[in-house]
Amino acid sequence: MFKAKLQGFSTGIIFTTSIFAGCYYGTGIMKETNLTKEEAKEMLENDGFVVSLPKEEDKQAVQPSMETNKAAKVKDPIVSYTIKVKSNMTTTEIASTLYKQKIIDDEAQFETYMNDHGFSKKVQIGEFVVTNTMTYRQLANTLSHQ
Repeated sequence: MFKAKLQGFSTGIIFTTSIFAGCYYGTGIMKETNLTKEEAKEMLENDGFVVSLPKEEDKQAVQPSMETNKAAKVKDPIVSYTIKVKSNMTTTEIASTLYKQKIIDDEAQFETYMNDHGFSKKVQIGEFVVTNTMTYRQLANTLSHQ
């Protein structure tokens, strides 16, 4: 009995595989296409792609403006500050202190981040060393000992 079921199952697999192979190879999906570089480029451009050679890309590179160069040369110095979080200190007070010490650029945005991600309820009492290079997430983790 078991042998008959196994033979029937095997026959079904072979039959199904034959049908799939016939459809796959018989419909031309497997058709090999050899395109020249020009044909491939034309086909891609017709689909909205921009095709260029590496040498052309070097010529097309946009030169940075003078302001960008100045900004890249003049980096803000790293500011380090030890914030003392006291009992009942709010996130608003912390954000204000960090803003005044030039650790963050936007106190409202930092406060919103702390509230939205649940850090405002996890702030710990103590002294924490923070820098202006830290992300909001790093600041929040530092202030909440996470």
